Amino acid sequence: MKKNQVSLLSPIACVLMVTGCATVTQGTQQAISFKLEPPSTLCEITRIGDGKLGRVSASSNTIYVGKDKDDIIVTCNAPGYEQSTTKVVSGATGAGVTGVLIDFGITDMITGAMYRYPEEVTISLAPVKSETAH
Repeated sequence: MKKNQVSLLSPIACVLMVTGCATVTQGTQQAISFKLEPPSTLCEITRIGDGKLGRVSASSNTIYVGKDKDDIIVTCNAPGYEQSTTKVVSGATGAGVTGVLIDFGITDMITGAMYRYPEEVTISLAPVKSETAH
């Protein structure tokens, strides 16, 4: 090979070696922990396109999910409290953005690694309002 061909191939080889940056450095799964009030709260975790992902409670408050561009919906119930629905928003990571600059983010988008959810979510249910006669 000529010297010019080698010097041209070196940057291309480097780019190919670091593609999928977020996939390699941050993985495609993550844990989300929930702080729930009251202690009797039970929540169902769903995501559009995936359906039910699992359940969490005050005593079993962590769920492991695949990273994805779609937000997660958390529906919580507890006796004597109003039902609560919370959206856990997915956002792009720094490594995912870097991957976009390198290989247009194709690897990280396909695997979901370029996205991340908050590591901790706090949900407090409101007590049911008692009906008083007038």
